[in-house]
Amino acid sequence: MITMFRLKTLCRTLCLATGLILTAGAASAATPLSALGGTSTDLLSSAVSFNPKWFDDASSFASRSASSFDLSSMLMGASLLLTQPANVTYTLMGFEAGFNNAFVSGTEQLINRSGSTSQLGTSMSFSHVTASPLDFGFLSNGSGTLFANGSSRTGLVMSHDGQSALILFNDMYSGDIDFDDMVIRVSISAVPEPEMLGMLLAGLCLVAAGARRRLKRMGTLAV
Repeated sequence: MITMFRLKTLCRTLCLATGLILTAGAASAATPLSALGGTSTDLLSSAVSFNPKWFDDASSFASRSASSFDLSSMLMGASLLLTQPANVTYTLMGFEAGFNNAFVSGTEQLINRSGSTSQLGTSMSFSHVTASPLDFGFLSNGSGTLFANGSSRTGLVMSHDGQSALILFNDMYSGDIDFDDMVIRVSISAVPEPEMLGMLLAGLCLVAAGARRRLKRMGTLAV
């Protein structure tokens, strides 16, 4: 009888703990990306021939609900900001370029090709990135310049939920303006704040204390 009670108590404790964890995660999941400045530019006009080779079919972006992208326009020269601490992942989603180009963040790089081999789908991740303008840039073998976050050679397409963005790069090969020479997807996941972790720990302690009291009462009654 007591063994069965302990099992039921453990199940209730686990359910309550899971609820606390999910609540903490939901509270932190609102971590947004935002764009600062930039000029709204049509990606479908004759002046901008945006037509990358995609790792993920471009049409799938439009079909997603909360995190879909509107690929009809971009913010040229906008800076991409992280407004709360988060884990950040960069993925090479597409490119259409004659130059060998590289996306750089910290000491890591994503390149559009190694020789003639496409590097589509490769990614790199950073944990516990602080709230700030994101640290990234592009290098091109057509120029020794680093085109950093906010450069006029870059464009941003924000997802509807602010959890991800596409960074578009224009290397100006042959003087074209297409912003499809590299397409990098930025995705973020929440980092629980210290206060939230403290609340979670306190909640678990309360649940455990209640379970111990119930077990003690049952033991006394059994005697």
